Amino acid sequence: MSTDAQRLADANACHDNEPQRAARLLSDIDAAALAEADRPLYAFLLNHVLGEKLGQWGAAQQRLSLLLAAAGAAAPLVLWRQAAVAATLSGDSDAACEAAAALARAAGASLGQTQDLIRLAAAAFQVPACDAAAAAATTLQALLPLQAPPWQTASALDTPAAACCNNLAAHLSDRPTAQLQSPSLREATLRAALCSQRLWQRAGNWVNHERACYGVAVAAGAAGDEQLQHEAAVEGLALLDRHDTAGEESVDRAFLELERAHALQRLGRHVQADAARSRADALAAAFGDDALTDWYRGRVERHRQLTPG
Repeated sequence: MSTDAQRLADANACHDNEPQRAARLLSDIDAAALAEADRPLYAFLLNHVLGEKLGQWGAAQQRLSLLLAAAGAAAPLVLWRQAAVAATLSGDSDAACEAAAALARAAGASLGQTQDLIRLAAAAFQVPACDAAAAAATTLQALLPLQAPPWQTASALDTPAAACCNNLAAHLSDRPTAQLQSPSLREATLRAALCSQRLWQRAGNWVNHERACYGVAVAAGAAGDEQLQHEAAVEGLALLDRHDTAGEESVDRAFLELERAHALQRLGRHVQADAARSRADALAAAFGDDALTDWYRGRVERHRQLTPG
């Protein structure tokens, strides 16, 4: 592994707990020396760490400009998208317009639809720092264009838009339970997850479809809609039954069973809830991975927090 690749890997590993260290590592990377396959992660971390976490959007934009120059004519859509977001949030309207136009050309999409995606991607970086009311308003405003005609047919923008919607839904679903009593925040959480699912159904494979069901189940659980939570979990499990004959997605199955158990508990169907929880626990016991086990325990605790009484 090259020095720059190692710096990128180290930054990716520490960015949540040590953003300042991650920022130093990212700033020491020579964009021109970075392998093509590493460029998307580098671009994301520049915005996530320098921009979102540290508020240094100008620095993120500068580093992304160097990355685009290194990529040249072969720059993929993701680099133009991240560059457009950084330029937008740093207040450089000229650079934002240039990156948006380049993204539109590369994607074969209209400039208007491309700008919709950029605003959506920017919202995903802004919302974590917002209070509940602003988070809901920003999310709903960013999602609104996805109901317009250009987004009703397939395009190269579907996959990144689906991922952005999923990121918004995941963040909102993890908000403190007191905030989730807000009707507007609940609406934003569900709408983001459902938009992500709609886009993945068009752009993704069956694994994307199944994981979008999980995203809807988590969002519905956070928003207090146990019926939708149950329906989404059952739909995801049915996709696994149909496609995962080799049992390769047992981790996904464990988390879907856990969502089903939580929904059934809240619906008062306790015998079925206990059975689903037993299946989930048995699958989780075989993870053999500390990070996954911790994540599972975290979801169990989150369900406890979300359950009234």
